[in-house]
Amino acid sequence: MIQCDNVLSVLDPCYRNYHMDRLEALRVFCRVVEYGGFSKAADRLGISTPSTTKQVAALENHFNVKLLNRTTRRMSLTDEGRRCYEQALQLLNGMAELEDSLQQSHATPSGILRIDMSTIISRLYVAPALPRFLAQYPDIRIKVTINDRMTDIVDEGVDVSVRIGELADSNLIAKPLCKTSYLCCASPAFIRKHGLPSSPEDLDLFPCLSFLKLHSRQPRPWAFEKNGEQLLYSPDPRIGIDHPESLIEATIAGGGIVQLLSVSVQPFVQTGQLVPVLEDWAAPGPTVAALYQQKNLQAAKIKVFVEFLQTLFQR
Repeated sequence: MIQCDNVLSVLDPCYRNYHMDRLEALRVFCRVVEYGGFSKAADRLGISTPSTTKQVAALENHFNVKLLNRTTRRMSLTDEGRRCYEQALQLLNGMAELEDSLQQSHATPSGILRIDMSTIISRLYVAPALPRFLAQYPDIRIKVTINDRMTDIVDEGVDVSVRIGELADSNLIAKPLCKTSYLCCASPAFIRKHGLPSSPEDLDLFPCLSFLKLHSRQPRPWAFEKNGEQLLYSPDPRIGIDHPESLIEATIAGGGIVQLLSVSVQPFVQTGQLVPVLEDWAAPGPTVAALYQQKNLQAAKIKVFVEFLQTLFQR
């Protein structure tokens, strides 16, 4: 037997509008809490401040509780308001995921795709492949931000971030693209002139270049691993640079032995500009991953781009 409420929810527009109005009021309430005030929330939502105030007041009347403590100088959540905010977020996120999954399941990937990447990943891998991606999906437009810091993709409105390293925000989805290792390299000319070290202990006899850690300006220790044995080597570099691409150029020019992530040097190894050194001592490195928000899981433009990245790095 079909319940009466279910029939009304399908047939009666007033019934549907009643619940949609409640959802909208909850959305407005959450934005007021997140932006710390009615006027800021109204600006972000594109509605008037009186309308924002009215929506929250309607919620308070509906639940017959006070959600916000308001004075001329500050605003704070009541205990009921905090509970309402937490549960409203779950409800709204669930609704957003449902809408995305239903609307995007047959949608053509389109719209602006905002991507954030580190310099080396963009230049060596992703940027050269973007024309091929756009040829497959002509309704997508791409905006790329390049930087070597960890971006807050929620605050900065990024759809997909391609990063090397551990995932700091557990609320994001990390789709692994490839594993890396710490690989030592030198130029063919350098090797012809100086020879090759047979173990990490021999590195003291060779000119070395090193990546400088961004904050301390100290050389990053080199990591090695072989047959379960792990060791760290602290180079005394003749050249230290805090920019991987510049460090690679100095190595290609014959400046010495360098250790960088394999993902940074692999293209130059393939062209013969660099030669692996102590390759049997290469230690595992961090993973390259595509990061995006849970709520964007079913968005067509994000889904196809992440799949494209996976194919790109598997090659």
